[in-house]
Amino acid sequence: MDISNEKAILQSVIAVAPYIPLFIDEPVSVAVTNTEGFIYNQPCPEIPVKCDIGVPFPAEATPLMVIRSGERMVREVPARVYGVPFMSYAIPIREGREVVGCLMIAKSVERINTVKDAISNLAQEIEQVMGAVNEITEGVQVASASNQQVYGLMGNLLTEMNRMNEILGAINKISNSTKILGLNASIEAARAGTAGKGFSVVAKEIERLSDNTTESAQTIGTMLTGIEDQVNDMSEKSKDATDAFTQQAASLEEIAATIQNLNANVKVIENFIKQL
Repeated sequence: MDISNEKAILQSVIAVAPYIPLFIDEPVSVAVTNTEGFIYNQPCPEIPVKCDIGVPFPAEATPLMVIRSGERMVREVPARVYGVPFMSYAIPIREGREVVGCLMIAKSVERINTVKDAISNLAQEIEQVMGAVNEITEGVQVASASNQQVYGLMGNLLTEMNRMNEILGAINKISNSTKILGLNASIEAARAGTAGKGFSVVAKEIERLSDNTTESAQTIGTMLTGIEDQVNDMSEKSKDATDAFTQQAASLEEIAATIQNLNANVKVIENFIKQL
């Protein structure tokens, strides 16, 4: 079509149109129309839009919609209109208040859909990771609570062992008193001579009972000391584990917060892409 008779504003847009792709970092096709049909078309290999110069607009043509409405329009154009699907970005060209044509830029819908799919998949993966982190956090919290209960029980056990040590102390005192009693009985039996032989047997049994009691108390004391050392060691390890669980729970909460922020940003990008 000879554009010499077209309005000056359309000729100016056509003069600038070849430079428009240089400002966009992806392949685009550029077209200019008057109110009847295309008067300029600069396709690219990635988006070979088939629009013949001078042929009237198809019924679903974006420029026709823009010229009629006088408004900017962004829409996905199906392949049946121009032979290839694409995203069209079209604005009306005005001379004064009159709409005299349209400038349209076509972008690959495949690229946009690829980005949409990638963002959607990323959002789903983030949701899955978030679910896993929440499950781990709950597990750590349960383990921490259980470990704290164990730590408390060990504290109670140490308290009971201290009471047992006090009882052993009392038994040792009784044993010592019994031993002294046996020695005194032996002395009195010796003084009584032949008459004190029966009492001497009783005195020896008292001393033997005292020795056995002392030996048993020492054995129990040694065992309690060993158990107490092990309980103290387990208590320290339990406390360290509780501290570690607490730190892990705090770290997981930070990770969860970071993932939530990432998910929010992904949704912002996803909404933005939907508007493209």
